[in-house]
Amino acid sequence: MGERIPLGYLFPLRILCGLILVIEGWGKLQGGWLHGTALLNTLGGWLDAGKPYHFFIPMVESARAHPKIFGALITTGELVIGLSMLLGLLTRVSAFLGAVMLFSIAFGAGQGLAPPGNAVLMGALFVLFIFAPPGRVLGLDTALRARLPGWMV
Repeated sequence: MGERIPLGYLFPLRILCGLILVIEGWGKLQGGWLHGTALLNTLGGWLDAGKPYHFFIPMVESARAHPKIFGALITTGELVIGLSMLLGLLTRVSAFLGAVMLFSIAFGAGQGLAPPGNAVLMGALFVLFIFAPPGRVLGLDTALRARLPGWMV
């Protein structure tokens, strides 16, 4: 049990997660999520189908009451966190924020461990990235490691 896996093995996962988030965020940016209408339609569909987990319904209702704010948060969150992963910049902070965002999407959409939906899987990967920061390999975190606290990089 004394095995150690080099952080370099997480590099492809970091790039893949970053690409997925940037593509999703760009699609939301082009799809009107900043205006809130697309988010409102999505949330309404989830609630009508009874998808959200019961404990998460108050959060879904809060997002439904403020679709522009939450639409902007999700869109910019996906873009910024995705770019952070691609660049390997502040990966621990971004991984924490990404895990919160992705698990929130999964709970709101009622996603379980079975497909469709990958928010649970990506959320789990972001939790892994908190404990094993992949930005220290081929990322900007390498240069910032001596200047910033360890919990950030």
